[in-house]
Amino acid sequence: MASGSDSGLKTAAKGVALLAFVCMLHAGYSAREFLLYSKSIGRQDLALPIEIVFECLAALGVLIFGVVLGVGELKPISYEAEMKRYSIDGMFSRPSFQVYNHRGRFLRPTKSATPITE
Repeated sequence: MASGSDSGLKTAAKGVALLAFVCMLHAGYSAREFLLYSKSIGRQDLALPIEIVFECLAALGVLIFGVVLGVGELKPISYEAEMKRYSIDGMFSRPSFQVYNHRGRFLRPTKSATPITE
């Protein structure tokens, strides 16, 4: 069960991740505006300014940090941990593989109920 501080940490992490995502969008918008402005004045050097690159990299770092903090407790992925949840009956009972309408009735037809008279 999550405690109050854990829930607050997850909420704060989601807020940080959202803020970083908005900063990433702003960096993309700034890069697009810079490239359009550079083309309009006929400038051939289309390298992005260091401010835009720094904003993008800083926002990426903060976004990764916010996502890692907001994930919570990870589950084990080992085979043994997964198989502890199932019984042997649950593993081998697969209703999707049970077919009742198959071709066996054509290979060995049932006997008719009419009596044989001699």
